[in-house]
Amino acid sequence: MEAVVFTYTAFTYYELDQKYPLLIDTWLKANGFNVHKQCSTDWNTTLDDLRTIVEYKLIHASSNHLTPEFRTANWNFFGKIIDGEKVKPTREQFCIAEVDKTVGELLGQYYLDEVWSAETAKAVDELVKALESSTSTGIATTDWLDDSTRANEAVQNPQLYPTLTLDSKSYFNNLWKVSQVNIDTNLKLAGQPVDKRKFDVPPQTFDAAQNFGATGVHIGHEITHGFDNIGRNYDGDGKLNPRWSNATDTTTFKQKAQCFSDQNDKFVVKSEVTGDVWGNVNGELSLVETIADNGGLKTSFREYLKKFPSQYTENAGDKLFYLLFAQARCSKNTDARLNTHLTDPHPPDRFRVTGGCKTTLSLPVCSNAPPTRT
Repeated sequence: MEAVVFTYTAFTYYELDQKYPLLIDTWLKANGFNVHKQCSTDWNTTLDDLRTIVEYKLIHASSNHLTPEFRTANWNFFGKIIDGEKVKPTREQFCIAEVDKTVGELLGQYYLDEVWSAETAKAVDELVKALESSTSTGIATTDWLDDSTRANEAVQNPQLYPTLTLDSKSYFNNLWKVSQVNIDTNLKLAGQPVDKRKFDVPPQTFDAAQNFGATGVHIGHEITHGFDNIGRNYDGDGKLNPRWSNATDTTTFKQKAQCFSDQNDKFVVKSEVTGDVWGNVNGELSLVETIADNGGLKTSFREYLKKFPSQYTENAGDKLFYLLFAQARCSKNTDARLNTHLTDPHPPDRFRVTGGCKTTLSLPVCSNAPPTRT
């Protein structure tokens, strides 16, 4: 996860072949895979067989958009087994979800026209600015960063669809049109500076209550990704350009990161259906998300204390903050879904809550002890 230099170093195919003249089976063996003498015989595959493979992959990728028989087969596995759905979505529910997934930003504009007042926009804008300010405060008060690195780590502040004509009589063709637009748009982004205004989740999806405990923590989480064990290696335009100077002692950062990793290693993942133990959270794999979780929680709580210093009693107000934080991550998983977390950088939600409470500045708030507002 942290080997960003190796993960993102750009090569042409020729340069890659010259620098790493290894066959795929050699690479797999070096990474611990048990490889047969011949991994693939694609080069001997007949043209008819290749056509069959392509046809299958196309049908599989399109199965959720074909006849009811195909959609049912797709739901029986991905919806019922993986996501734990008890009832197959109605036609209306399916269509709404598809519009949200394919043209979510266009739908978002209509959604905002209905529910987004000028006052709401102002409130959320102020919340984002408050979290940026809180992050800057955290950077400025971190004693193991030198002045040059602090300057580099200053929070830096991210297009909708081009012309797209849809046909009300051709659903499947519309999907391909949207897909082509998305592919073309992404290809044009290659080599360009990162659009810092871009947010991956459309407004009608990310519409949590406006509060520091829920929305604020999520905003802080995304901001913190710019300073975690991977993000710190990139500049404000998303290019591989480490921002920490040689004068900064990374020992403290690594020690704190190791604490997160060690804590996560101790979290036992159990089936929420049978209670069977499946293993432990992978502390190293989940480190990048855990740093962002804790950074988001800490910066949001810091700004909450600044904005509401005495509106509620410290005990009730601070615990309400953490209650909202926990509710925002409240979830229930099927065995199939929970199993994916064992190999995912995102730990199960329950550990993102309990882990965050254990490591933030207000640890006592998470227990029965009086909160510490510092």
